[in-house]
Amino acid sequence: MFFTRAQEIALAVLPLLDPRGPQGRGRGVIAIAQAAGVPAPFLSKVLGRLVNRGLLRSRRGRGGGFVLGRPASDITLADVALALERRDDLERAFPPVAGPVGAVLAPARREFLERLQRTRLSDLAGAEKTTPLP
Repeated sequence: MFFTRAQEIALAVLPLLDPRGPQGRGRGVIAIAQAAGVPAPFLSKVLGRLVNRGLLRSRRGRGGGFVLGRPASDITLADVALALERRDDLERAFPPVAGPVGAVLAPARREFLERLQRTRLSDLAGAEKTTPLP
């Protein structure tokens, strides 16, 4: 039920992007990596995977960089998790734990999956001390 490192990084950096989506201001990978305190080479791979799945767009030139593929209010945490797992089904991306402990954790897993589906990137704004990049 835990996130992969790629999912953790994506969920840390996506709220730093302009919440307007494609019309927003782009940010370069170096600026994003510095703001989030993550390694730029790995971040670049994560962002590339999100571009391939349509959650991000990459623009070249002045004002370029990465932008959300749609507004933050239209992207759920489930969308991000599934994009990085290259899956379309949360049940398969986060399989239940086997054995007796699985039965005990089943309600927590169900709540976790439901929260992924109903929580949007826009809900994360201000959830911690995370602020969009200038």
